[in-house]
Order: sequence, then C-alpha cells, then structure tokens
Amino acid sequence: MDDATRTARVDDVIVTALGQVATDIAPATHSPQELLAPVCELAARGKRMRALLVVSAHDACDGQESDRATLVAGAVELFQTAALIHDDVLDRSDTRRGATSTHRSLEALHSSQAWLGDAERFGVGGAILAGDLALMASHHTLATAIIGLSRDVATAVGRRFASMVSLCTAGQYLDIRLAAQPLATLGQHTEDIVATMRAKTASYTAEGPLALGAALAGASGDTVHQWAAVGVPLGIAFQLRDDLLGIVGKPETTGKPAGDDLREGKRTLLLSFGIDRTDSAGRAVLAGTVGNESASAVDVAAAVDVLHASGAVLAVESHIQDYADRAREALGALAIDAAHRARLESLIDSTVSRAA
Repeated sequence: MDDATRTARVDDVIVTALGQVATDIAPATHSPQELLAPVCELAARGKRMRALLVVSAHDACDGQESDRATLVAGAVELFQTAALIHDDVLDRSDTRRGATSTHRSLEALHSSQAWLGDAERFGVGGAILAGDLALMASHHTLATAIIGLSRDVATAVGRRFASMVSLCTAGQYLDIRLAAQPLATLGQHTEDIVATMRAKTASYTAEGPLALGAALAGASGDTVHQWAAVGVPLGIAFQLRDDLLGIVGKPETTGKPAGDDLREGKRTLLLSFGIDRTDSAGRAVLAGTVGNESASAVDVAAAVDVLHASGAVLAVESHIQDYADRAREALGALAIDAAHRARLESLIDSTVSRAA
C-alpha cells in the first residue's frame, strides 16, 4: 500500500467521524453546520504526516491491525485539528493552512449577519466549541479503533493516547506562559523553550504517533518506549523547522503570512538566539517588532534581517540537524527490517526538510 492510499483511507476515517458529529448535533437545528464547517475544512487540509507515522510504526512492528491503525491515525489527525483551532485562538492567528482561522471565520459570520454583541468574542467562543467537537470526534474514533482488542493492547493504546493529549495540553500552557515573560529575559528561558517544544509539539507530532502504532501492533512496553524515543527528537526538529518557516517561509507555501510569528510574539529558540547574538541596535529592532500586531512588512523584514545577520537562523538549522540525527540514532536501535527502516528514514528526512 502506498502513501497516497494510506492517506486516502485516513481521509475517509476523518470524514466519517465528522459526519457522525454532524448527526449527533443535528437536533441543534441550523447552527451545527455553522460550527462544524470550519472544522471540516481545516481537517481536510492536513498533510497526514502524523497518520503516516502511526501506520508506519504499526507495520514495522509486524502489526496485523491495518484497519485499526487507520482509525488510530485518524484519531491523531482529528486531535491535531482540535489543537490547531484552540492554538489559533490562543495566538489570535488570522489564518491556518492557507485559509481563514476558525475563530476569524465565525467572527466574520457574526459581522455579516449584524448580530448583537461583540463579533470577536463570538468568534473566540465558537472556535473553542468547534475545537471541542474535533476533540470529541478524536476520542470517539480512538474508542472505535480499540474496541474488541485484547485488554492489554487496548489499555496500552488508550493510555498512550491520553498521555499524548494531556502532555500537549500542558505544553500549550507552557507556550502562553513563555509569551508572558519579558522579551529581554528570553535567553534565560532556553530550557523552557525546549520543554515547550517537547510537550506541545513533539508529544503528538511524532512521539505519540510512533508509540501508538507500536502499541497497537502489540509491541512490548520497552519496545513502545523505544519508538517514543525516536519521536521526541523528531518532533522537536519538526517544531524548529516550523519556527523557521514561520519567519522566513513563503506564505504561498506555509499558508501563513510572512513574519506572523514575530507579530504574535511567539517565543522560539530562533528568537532567543537572535536576541543573545545581536547588538543593542538589533535587539531594539526585535523589541519593536516582536509582539507588535501592527508591525509593518518593513518592520518584519528588518527583524528577519537581524535574525539572519546574528547567525540565529544558521544556529537553528544546526539544531534541526542535530535533533534529526538523534532521531535516526534512536531509529537505528530498533529491531526492524531494512524496508521499514528506509521508509521511516524517508519520513524523518521529509519532516525536517519540509517547506510547509
């Protein structure tokens, strides 16, 4: 089975799960479609990298539960949809995956109908609920996947999924906590930045998916931990690449405005390196742009120039390769055949070198 077929099967799982949500909330009359439509649109735009990691780990462990692996993969993708909707609310992002973010979409609906009250507040409230629907669809899909499995395997998969969701949620808190720290002290929070990447992103980007695939295949607890050990550095490398793309990526490829992370004030290793390695003039440029939602394109371009000139961009590239190498080393410790190893190495390469 090739990746296109695997992805199509996961897409079908997601459509079915959200279709069930539509049925469940139908008694709420006309409003369900308003609430669910942006969820469906966002869910349909995913690259399915996490899904492929779930299925690849399951197959590499000689798993015999292909249909269940697809369901677990769909559950992970639906969780990501929920996390992205909530993340956009927290970051006040206007776009996601090349489309209007959920809270902005619902805000625009309120404004277009000339409803009473504050449109922005309506959009935020609606997006929180929309994200909750995606989260419930995720859990329902996981439950469907593990019903009928042996007690040990079902417990292992369910526990891994719950741990992943909890850790990611705590990581979201770490993220907003970091954003509340003075920019001038960011260099003192390097360990906090790495901890945030590990909790918020690595948990459900690679660690969880790989561990879930192995657990579903019936691998031992020690083996599942080994798979998770591949995913932690891989997930951090993914986030570091994401941070670079959020600053220097092409909007038509990333689906987000250039420099949006700077305007949002996102605390990243890239920004920490830039502040530490530039001069007072460079720090002044960064201080005037980071967290300034009204920063102009010229302001953002100047801040990006500082990050390049300071060597921060090259330093992050070096860290990406270091974490990717750690993931490859951990993969090398797994007892899998050459074909599956090559496939997983290819997924690592595509994850850390992507342009979107």
